[in-house]
Amino acid sequence: MGQVVSSLWRRKGRILGPADLENMRLVQTPTAWQLPDGTVRIAASCRTAENVSVMQVMECDPSQDMKIVRPPQPDPTALHAIEAGGLSGFGACDATWDCETLVLAASSIVVQGRFYDTSIELMTSSDGGATFSAPRTVLTSAANGGYPVTLPCVRRLDGGGWRMWFTAFTEWLPEVHPHPDARYCIRSAQSPDGEAWTVDPEPSIPRTPGEAGLARPTILQADGTFEMWFSARGPYSADDPILRRYRLCYARSDDGAFWQRHDDRHGFVNPPEDDDWDAQMQCYPSVLRLADGQQVMFYCGNGYGQSGFGWATREWNGA
Repeated sequence: MGQVVSSLWRRKGRILGPADLENMRLVQTPTAWQLPDGTVRIAASCRTAENVSVMQVMECDPSQDMKIVRPPQPDPTALHAIEAGGLSGFGACDATWDCETLVLAASSIVVQGRFYDTSIELMTSSDGGATFSAPRTVLTSAANGGYPVTLPCVRRLDGGGWRMWFTAFTEWLPEVHPHPDARYCIRSAQSPDGEAWTVDPEPSIPRTPGEAGLARPTILQADGTFEMWFSARGPYSADDPILRRYRLCYARSDDGAFWQRHDDRHGFVNPPEDDDWDAQMQCYPSVLRLADGQQVMFYCGNGYGQSGFGWATREWNGA
């Protein structure tokens, strides 16, 4: 029997929390890419006390346990997009290299009363993410039955063309208070050129019984195999608030279109203790393969990012 690859990780610690920044209450969706000098640049969505999400960019050194070597700074292009578009937030979700060009997939959000709408944007950079082009909208709620689309992951396929996986809302439950509860799954879209996208008719990852939302897919592909990590939660419940907490899930695919979940293959060799920053929740993962072959995961902890984000390294074992 051949080796079964498991999603087994070693937690390395927290990198950044809201208390490290001025006027921030959440640090979410860390999005990482490695620079030619070996440092890792991370764009995080930092939500202010006024509930506006702003993309801030920082640099960490993997040779020093992801020590912050350049502190977070708001990205000017994202700030301009928020101001010019009247947005309630703009945040990075995924980064991938296309030859010498960095492609950053992002989400924009507009609050509409008790509800909100989101769109998927793409930006490019020729200097490793020091500066970005103006975002261009590539997918809106119009492609998803009028429901929000958000948290994309974009990859160029080995056989040509592009595929995007994203969080797709399917329902609002407005009677839930204080905020409407949403239902969402993971869908995918295809593009021959990265410009025009066609959404696949069926979900890539549908919800299972008891699940209310699946969010933020992140993909690694190698040797014809795709791996996906994402977050899953249950519904709002006043009687059992623990149901609302996200957990990390894992799936595999041979083609990027049809997936099988293997949540039981994901875990940590050093699970969090009761008082750890990520004891109650691990969510919004971003997985990156470094130049030396090591795989690292950046993820948020308790309270959807109230405790900030940290990282883990992948371990390999036979099964």
